[in-house]
Amino acid sequence: MNAIFSNLSKQTLANIEDQLSNNEVSTDEELVDLFIEELELTLDQAEAAIRLRDQYRIQIFRAGHGPLHNEKPVVFDPDTRTFN
Repeated sequence: MNAIFSNLSKQTLANIEDQLSNNEVSTDEELVDLFIEELELTLDQAEAAIRLRDQYRIQIFRAGHGPLHNEKPVVFDPDTRTFN
């Protein structure tokens, strides 16, 4: 588990991952506000999550094994069609 997110529930982590992967409309600042106001993250947690946004936009992670969960995430390899 990524230490800064260790106190968050699985549902909260899933909500964060959904926003990081799929929300292409909101700015980083808007997402930080959303994470703090709606998901009750600390400022440090919200900013740490935003730093992972680019990874979530360009890579597919195995559910529950992305950078919010692991220091070494499990990433989908389109060439082999497997998670590594």
